Amino acid sequence: MTDNLIKLTQTIPQLFALCHTIEEAAKHGAAKPPTAAQMKQDIRAGVAAVESALQQLCPGETFTPMNGKALQTLPPARLPEFVSAWYTGTVASPLVNEYFRRLKEENQIPEDSARIIAGFVQKELPLKDRDVRSILLELGQRCAAWAPEFSWQLMRAVFDKMSPEEQKERFAHWKGEPYRPGLHPQTELTCCPICGGAGEPYHAALSGRMNNFDTLFLPAKLWMRCQDCGNLYTRFFPTEFLQLGAQPKVLQPNPERMVVRQVQANSLHTWSNILNKIRAHTPGTSLLEVGVGQGHLIAVALEMGYDVTAVELLEEEAQETADLLGLPVICGDFLHLAEDRQVDIITMGDVIEHLQRPTEGLQKAHALLKDGGILWLSTPNYESSFTRMLKAFDPMWCEPYHLTYFSRAGLLALLEQTGFRLLEYTVSNRYNGSMELLLQKTADHH
Repeated sequence: MTDNLIKLTQTIPQLFALCHTIEEAAKHGAAKPPTAAQMKQDIRAGVAAVESALQQLCPGETFTPMNGKALQTLPPARLPEFVSAWYTGTVASPLVNEYFRRLKEENQIPEDSARIIAGFVQKELPLKDRDVRSILLELGQRCAAWAPEFSWQLMRAVFDKMSPEEQKERFAHWKGEPYRPGLHPQTELTCCPICGGAGEPYHAALSGRMNNFDTLFLPAKLWMRCQDCGNLYTRFFPTEFLQLGAQPKVLQPNPERMVVRQVQANSLHTWSNILNKIRAHTPGTSLLEVGVGQGHLIAVALEMGYDVTAVELLEEEAQETADLLGLPVICGDFLHLAEDRQVDIITMGDVIEHLQRPTEGLQKAHALLKDGGILWLSTPNYESSFTRMLKAFDPMWCEPYHLTYFSRAGLLALLEQTGFRLLEYTVSNRYNGSMELLLQKTADHH
């Protein structure tokens, strides 16, 4: 497929050169009326060649051929205007449409080809700047897996030139102020936050297309792969987001506020099954939920007789859940929780991918669990069966709030290092591409 796109990339300039020659003939005929008859013949010959090529190159496009009779009777002074209108409407527009269509049909494009296409789009296509940005954003997504750093730089450059008005038109769902380079400082992760190893570019993504995107984040995201542990981390993350929750506080439910949240019975049933699996390994009922989500797990755990403690980093979500379920919620960073008591069960549903220091997160869970206690954990698996099927089109790559990703092998190695043994591994039916692990704290770990 890429070969066809590159061939079109090489062919279009030749057609444009012929069109420019036709335009020069029109200008010559207008400037020297005695030559107009000959210039019209030359124009018709050139137009016939261009339109024949268009029919072959753009079989799916419809275009209006030049009106030969109108050309023949046209006053010489109007030749440039006539040819210019033909070039813009009949030649340039179908070619650009065909080029964009073929680009979107590509799954991924190698870096050398992507660089050729980027240069061609910016220098050769007769487009407005915003149309150039549209094609470059598409190109960035089409080389995100095979040329991650080039893809990321290309998309960043596009966003750096995009006005607030254009952002609003393209991405009406964005939260926060319009994106401006440097508005929200970003922390650069210069090494793997899991093991400290050196990273290399692995995958780029257009985070701005996600419905939950906030302009705290960069609209284009670059994932790095650690050369030592094999796990992934994002290269940049908002500094102010990393500083949240340093001093945990307890938010009490507001008795004068009634919060209602829609829920599907299947979701509650899924959590019931998970808690029943946990119950098969421990009779204990003290449960710490890290990250409240929609409150589904907490609600089911309360129904099933568990003594629940909940902690949530984001204050608005923590208060909402406290009011929803009539349960105090600790608002703060899980890593800053006091270790004055231990629990039988910790649940970390899609939490670890948000942690700047995942190793410390698992060490914290180990410290808060009783000997033999159970940790239930779910997180995206970047080598999951779902991701293997969708590859670069897995929405997981675009998630703005995710900071680290594990493979099954990479996560199990870290869990063993931090004192957990695997009881069960399951492919999640809650989130596409996530893995769910049932783990037990080992008594002999130090």
